[in-house]
Amino acid sequence: MSKNRKILGISSIAIFVVALAVMLMDWFIPLNLLFHPAANFAAILFLGFGIMTLVLAFRNKSPWFLFLSAILVGLCLLYVLLYVLLPDWWIAVVVVVAVWAIYAILSVTLFGNKTEAIALNKSPEYKNYEQRKAEKEEAEANKEEEPLPELKSFK
Repeated sequence: MSKNRKILGISSIAIFVVALAVMLMDWFIPLNLLFHPAANFAAILFLGFGIMTLVLAFRNKSPWFLFLSAILVGLCLLYVLLYVLLPDWWIAVVVVVAVWAIYAILSVTLFGNKTEAIALNKSPEYKNYEQRKAEKEEAEANKEEEPLPELKSFK
């Protein structure tokens, strides 16, 4: 197992343990953080994993991790803002949509639009049929035939 996977696993377990501890403390010792202890558990999980995927997005230059981070952080933000701005719930929705728009702009500007390059066959790894066929023929031409093994007589 690589060092990065160990760190990722340990941080995932730590996020879960912190969220569980806060939920249990809120349940048995009423802290009255937000609505309900189970919802607080979900909000802390969303925030923790959202920040972790944001770090992974910048480290791996991955728009998919950034997309996942946007969803998780947006859900946590929506939960907290709905509690703070309960009568004016529409303000919370507008703020979350604005945050998601910022994430989308970050994704396109920082990481480029890789899916568009793949769809338009502009990816550096893309090879058309003729190029793949030429590589296959070259590999077959360079392939040496192995001599057949000698058969020994049983006399």
